This record gives sequence, structure tokens and C-alpha cells, in this order.
Amino acid sequence: MNFPSLLALATVCLAVPASAERIFLNDPSSCDLLEQEYGDLDFAGSGGLILNESGFSSLEYFCEFQPDLQFHWDGWQTSTHMGHCQEPGPFYTPTLFTFVMTEEEPGVIIMYDGSEEPTRFYSCTD
Repeated sequence: MNFPSLLALATVCLAVPASAERIFLNDPSSCDLLEQEYGDLDFAGSGGLILNESGFSSLEYFCEFQPDLQFHWDGWQTSTHMGHCQEPGPFYTPTLFTFVMTEEEPGVIIMYDGSEEPTRFYSCTD
């Protein structure tokens, strides 16, 4: 395993700590995988995205942003964060991320990053 792959693997492991940190996946039907040993790695290895307050990642893809994301669904919450994404190589892409949380969909975070469609993340800890 080369260094960038090892770094990506470590990033995924750090994205899903054993603590009570809030974790969001882009596939709500995969939340049960987090209960299995190495389930987070299986999910990320299949291309799934894992979001926490400071970024999101997959097995060989990682994005981080600042300031940290604050999770709350009272009313309509929109915040924009500056950051970058890293792919193996390493290749970096500066990115603006806009997140939307609404009381109509508690536990759901919609992320806009300039892609054609927004990415939806679903809480696995609620």
C-alpha cells in the first residue's frame, strides 16, 4: 500500500471515531454498516461518503472545510464553508461548500459544491 492510500485509509478511520460524534452517510440504508467492525471502511471502499463536522471522505477521496459545520435543524439553516478536496496523486481542488438543514428534514444535510446535483447526507446517530 502506498503512502497516499495509507493516508486515505487513516482519514476514513478518523472520520468515524468510536465516540458519540455525529456521523452522516450519503446512503441512509447503510447506517447499519457502522455497527459492524470495519463497516465504515466497507462503506467507504464501495464509494460511500462519510460526513462529520469538518469534512467528508471516501476511501481515496477526502474533503475538508472551515469553519466546522454546526448541526441544527431549527428553521432553515444555510452556511457556506471554504475548503478543498484531495484525491490520490495527490491532487487538490479548492472548493466552496454550502450546506442546508431544515426543520422539515431533521437529520438530513444537503450539500451544494458546484456539482450538477446536491449531495444529501443522512444522520446515522439519531
